[in-house]
Amino acid sequence: MLNSLFVNHQDQKEALAIERRRRFEESRKQRIFNARRRIIGVDTDALGLQVQQKHEAEQAQAEQQRKFAEEMRRQEQVLLLKQHEQRQDRVREENELNRFRASHQKPEQSRDFDLFDPDGLKKSLPARLGDDDPRLTISGAQKFDGEDLEERHRRKVQIEQQRSWLEQQIREKRQAELDRRAAETFLESSLMSRENRLHQLVSQERYARGKIQQAVNEFNRRLMTEQEQQRLRREREEQEDNLAEIYNNLTSDVLTENPDAAKSSFGPNRVITAQYKGMSPEEIEQVRRTQDRQLEELKRRREQEANTRKAWDQLANEFDRTVTLKERELNRRRHALAEQIRHENRELSLEQQRRVEYLDRVVYQNRPTEAYFDQFNTCTR
Repeated sequence: MLNSLFVNHQDQKEALAIERRRRFEESRKQRIFNARRRIIGVDTDALGLQVQQKHEAEQAQAEQQRKFAEEMRRQEQVLLLKQHEQRQDRVREENELNRFRASHQKPEQSRDFDLFDPDGLKKSLPARLGDDDPRLTISGAQKFDGEDLEERHRRKVQIEQQRSWLEQQIREKRQAELDRRAAETFLESSLMSRENRLHQLVSQERYARGKIQQAVNEFNRRLMTEQEQQRLRREREEQEDNLAEIYNNLTSDVLTENPDAAKSSFGPNRVITAQYKGMSPEEIEQVRRTQDRQLEELKRRREQEANTRKAWDQLANEFDRTVTLKERELNRRRHALAEQIRHENRELSLEQQRRVEYLDRVVYQNRPTEAYFDQFNTCTR
């Protein structure tokens, strides 16, 4: 999209240049083919009109460049908003997928779960339920004379005790799962807040860069208004503008952009829920250590942001000082050039006066015939 805008801007510049040359050619024809308006010497009215037209064209071009910069900033804001919406949609889709798997794709709902059920032995019947169990056969070797008659009661008590232990383990596992989900939620919220802060910093940096570029454009526009007097001065000031633009591009964040802005908010902390068995004490301790490191990273980032703002303020002060010195130097050059132009104008006026007197006294004594004028007025060049 930015490439298309740049191409359209180039086409508009070329179209404006072609239209400017066409208007100049039409005005030239009107001056040259009109015998009443042709004079010998300098046509001050035509020069004034040309200066005014050039000034209007430059103002139109500056206005067009300003609109193009505003449109480019608006497009960048739209792109940032679109990327943020896409990221939110991707996180929401992943959460929906995880909830669907947790509710509709449980391991115990699979068709062949009984083959790898970890509680399969707990669910199966024991080899002997009691002394009157019909499954007890002679070859089974499960019932012998002289056994303890209280075995059934003891086994019942043991089964109740195992059941209580199992329920306690289930409660502990559920509590561990809730703690793990809470930790993941806190980690996701901290990562999202960090990413939003990065976007905010990028927006502030782009706004500051736009302000600096706007100041540079205003400075260049003031320089361009002084380029209408003489070609040599226009070339010299154009070279100075190019050097200033190169310096601004080299010192801007376009070429020295911070690489931390390109890091992803997702990392190796993703897990497969279908195979996840809960967090071990070592993993919980590792999560705590990670949180401590994140707090230290947050403090370091805040210090880095303070240093960055300080550096931006220093750069803005240096740029203002450079602009002030440059403007003073241009004022001195402008005054010197104005004095030189006045002197040259006086010389040209005297020279033109002498030339007119010479033409009236020597050249125009022999008047040309009609055949001499018939060979002219065929083109403007």
